[in-house]
Amino acid sequence: MITLDKISKSFGSKVLFEDVTMTFNVGNRYGLTGPNGAGKTTLLKIMMG
Repeated sequence: MITLDKISKSFGSKVLFEDVTMTFNVGNRYGLTGPNGAGKTTLLKIMMG
């Protein structure tokens, strides 16, 4: 299981996400979609440490 608790990320004045809390359970599959610049890759990099 991976749990993110109240994470936030911004670049300058652009807020990508704020106070995000998520739990990813073992054995489930998840998709991450959004427009360019929405923070998808940044979120994955944060999750990977």
